[in-house]
Amino acid sequence: MAIMNIARSGTKQWVLQRISNSIIVAYSILIVVLLLSEPVSSHQALVHMFTPLWFKIVTTLSVCVFAFNGVIAGWQIAGDYVKGGAINKAFNLVCVLLSLSMLLTVTKLIWL
Repeated sequence: MAIMNIARSGTKQWVLQRISNSIIVAYSILIVVLLLSEPVSSHQALVHMFTPLWFKIVTTLSVCVFAFNGVIAGWQIAGDYVKGGAINKAFNLVCVLLSLSMLLTVTKLIWL
């Protein structure tokens, strides 16, 4: 988290994580509602579900929130359980890189 210089206090981290969790739950409900209203019976039906521009935007924003939530969670885990400065920084860097790779991969899949 020090890499991104966001939410240095525990209270801000807690609030940011609760906000991002709420967005994740809302996106999950949206996906469930869409799948129940239009069952996906083929690959083409799934592609059709991801085609509208509004859905691409909502999915991209939700994946950004997922990645941010992963970075916050990794930073909190490292602070609680990973001892040693160098190992802690390495763990945080791995969390940031994994979140960034997920963000880039999903964004590429959604928009191409």
